Amino acid sequence: MYTTPPIILQEINLSALKYIRLDKLIPPEFDARLSTDQISDDDLKDSIRELGVLLPLIVKNVENGIEIIAGNRRYKQAIRAGLAAVPCIVIETNGAETDKIQLHENIKRLPLSHVDQAYTFAHLIKKYKMTEGQVATLVGKSIGYVSQHLSLLQCDDILIQAVQERRINFSVARELMRCKDQDEAIRLQEQIERAGASTEIVKSWVDESNRETDNLPLPPPGSLATSPPEAPQIPMYPCGICHNPINVPEIKILRLCPDCHFSLLSEISKSRSGLAPETPP
Repeated sequence: MYTTPPIILQEINLSALKYIRLDKLIPPEFDARLSTDQISDDDLKDSIRELGVLLPLIVKNVENGIEIIAGNRRYKQAIRAGLAAVPCIVIETNGAETDKIQLHENIKRLPLSHVDQAYTFAHLIKKYKMTEGQVATLVGKSIGYVSQHLSLLQCDDILIQAVQERRINFSVARELMRCKDQDEAIRLQEQIERAGASTEIVKSWVDESNRETDNLPLPPPGSLATSPPEAPQIPMYPCGICHNPINVPEIKILRLCPDCHFSLLSEISKSRSGLAPETPP
């Protein structure tokens, strides 16, 4: 039986609170939050600059330093705010408990986007061999909710990116996922992004498209492949620059402060657009 973690954030002993220098902390190995909200991040940075970090980070000792379990967003904005150290609580926990604490922290404080949730569910299933039912119990959602989010990862990258960038909402994406004609699904998505449409309208479009697809004549016998297609693989993460999917073991981590991160992305964007990079004065 896969149970919830024995370590509950509300029960952590606050007497273990200590201040740790930011340069001693290591970002988490798995970060559930792929998307960011610049306005919200700026608000948090300004609050930290004025009041400090009010909620301690949850951390653990690892071989090469002190790894953040919960509070990675506070850590990043504390760097931007110019702090030298932040309050932390050091706990002992294993990998599965660490991921579950991170998931509870993210859902409680600043809800994960639907795409971030989907990648997190896939991570838990792949790394810890959890079932969809166990993931559903962990996050307090239905099995259908988990299944629908995992289905999103099987879709075209164009649809995943549109949901991540909030150009279409998850309810609309869920209807587009039902469309049997992939070309028609892409056409409908482009129309929705351009002119907008309610979930009910999109549902009616997809239903009509599926009826037309079902009425198409079947191909002649023997023209179909005899072997069943391979099950699609769940892409674990999109690259932050080119958006191509990456398997977790192949991910390369480069630790940058927020300013250097934005500068790097800016220079890469200029390079790809044919603009010469700015030379320092």
